[in-house]
Amino acid sequence: TTAVQEISGKASPAQFKSSPKGTEESSYLLEWSSMSYTPITEFHLETRQAGSSAWRAYSVSPHADQELYHSAGKLYLTKLEPAMAYQARIKSHNKEGMSRWSQVFNFATRGGEPKQEQMTQS
Repeated sequence: TTAVQEISGKASPAQFKSSPKGTEESSYLLEWSSMSYTPITEFHLETRQAGSSAWRAYSVSPHADQELYHSAGKLYLTKLEPAMAYQARIKSHNKEGMSRWSQVFNFATRGGEPKQEQMTQS
């Protein structure tokens, strides 16, 4: 894994806080946070079923996190398929612009297994 450090006023890519294995059959609570030295005004969240190429987009308002310079977001997804794997990614928006996409987060509704990312060697 290679770390990339970006020096700008943009927010850092969001980090997911949710457990990959959901406890509900057809819904799931996604939670995340992102660090930014200026207030985050909006999160752009995308979700899809694992294996699909079509993302579904959401706009989510942030709320303050307990830590300085952190903003958090959450979205309760409903009408999901039981025992199904999904993926999510997020961009954070502040006055300096849009962050890079977060790493893709793999999760599943109750009874499903989150998609396992294949590791490649270089």
